[in-house]
Amino acid sequence: MFSMKKMTGALLLLLIAIPLTALAITEPDTETFYEDAMTVNGTDMVVTGVALREKTFMKVDVYTIVSYVKKGVSLGEDKATDLLNLEEPKMLQMDLTRGFSNEKLKKAFSEVIEENYEDMSAFQSDMDTFLGYFTADAEDGDKLVFGYCPAEGLTTFLNGKEMGVITNVDFMKALWTVWFGAEPADKDMRDNLVAAYK
Repeated sequence: MFSMKKMTGALLLLLIAIPLTALAITEPDTETFYEDAMTVNGTDMVVTGVALREKTFMKVDVYTIVSYVKKGVSLGEDKATDLLNLEEPKMLQMDLTRGFSNEKLKKAFSEVIEENYEDMSAFQSDMDTFLGYFTADAEDGDKLVFGYCPAEGLTTFLNGKEMGVITNVDFMKALWTVWFGAEPADKDMRDNLVAAYK
């Protein structure tokens, strides 16, 4: 049976250990490479896109991000919305390129989610749990992985360490709005994160 916990842990290794002959996708501004496909525990995963988060008019790089989904999943014309609502194995990996306080990190998540919802009662307690994972300041080089599997829920990893599992599908969708919602952190990021999926 597919296990997202095993998959996300393995992914952190696979991103380093896959042979150089494997195909890769590149975030062009930072020249960050990510594998474009992989098989973990018998489940084929493919990349949907990569993006760069920049902040302020000075275009300060904050993080690169890559999105994966189970191979063969059908996404319609509005790929971002379909991917957000999809209840199939999927994953996001953020690679931070600068450090900042944990309060800024939590604020970045919560503000965008709040922009996408008038009523967060369906997942407010889960959001509080999620934000509680971040007790230390973020550092340049930190890796955040959000892996979703219907049988297990949403698992969050920080630098390979499991922070917790949230089973509420409503919160998974809320988290995905940060990048794929009607009011994402950046609309160019939303477009880029589905640009590679055919």
